[in-house]
Amino acid sequence: MGHKRYGFLPKTKPWISLVKELDNFSSDNTDVTQIAKQTLQNVQTRFDRLEDDPSIYASFEFLLELSKAFQKEKPLEYLKEKGVFEESEISVIKLGRWLKKYKNDEVVSKEYQTFARQAGIDALNKWYKANIDSGVTLFSEGVDNEYVFSQIGKAGKFSDLTRYYFASFTERYLKYYLERSASKTLTNISEREQFSKEIERHVKDISQHAFETTHITQSFIAGWHNKFAKGSQPSKRDIKNFLSFSFKKMKGELLREEVE
Repeated sequence: MGHKRYGFLPKTKPWISLVKELDNFSSDNTDVTQIAKQTLQNVQTRFDRLEDDPSIYASFEFLLELSKAFQKEKPLEYLKEKGVFEESEISVIKLGRWLKKYKNDEVVSKEYQTFARQAGIDALNKWYKANIDSGVTLFSEGVDNEYVFSQIGKAGKFSDLTRYYFASFTERYLKYYLERSASKTLTNISEREQFSKEIERHVKDISQHAFETTHITQSFIAGWHNKFAKGSQPSKRDIKNFLSFSFKKMKGELLREEVE
């Protein structure tokens, strides 16, 4: 899997600096830097084997099947045959509903399944908005959705979709483990509640940080798609290898944030 090599990727706000901006919630005695580092360590540990999580695999496979479908002459028929999407008209809202149902019995953790599903839905929404005409909304009439989604069969467009997926997933993990790390450090409930409010106030910064972190995956997603998912069906092993490689690259990027 060929890819560019990057040094430390520049961030609008480095992670530890971002978390330090949350220190309005408590006294000077709270070690905010330790909370920031512990969050990264928890996320890195979790990223080690995410490719084996059935919910992660299922949500990514759904997006991959969508890309595969729009390489076919009759994409909606292909999706129906695969049990991915069984409606006569496609829309991003309908796709979100079907993604929630896709292989939903294959689960280890309901909490992580929710993260995976929502990351897929976020990715579809962001990708769709980026690929329709300016000024058109999700509820606009007269949009040829099948034409919009026809682009998703291309490697470059699938690369964009996948990056949105990884970014949303990483954002959710960062927020989740940030609150967990803080709960072990903060001394009372009011401090914890205030910290949660501060996280929500800075959610755009956390989202931007997650998106910038996933830039490290951008260089090889399209190449992988061209090799394994263009005119062929990637094996389960191919997909797992792709997910493993992607999460390890993001883990490495987060590790550099920790020691920076």
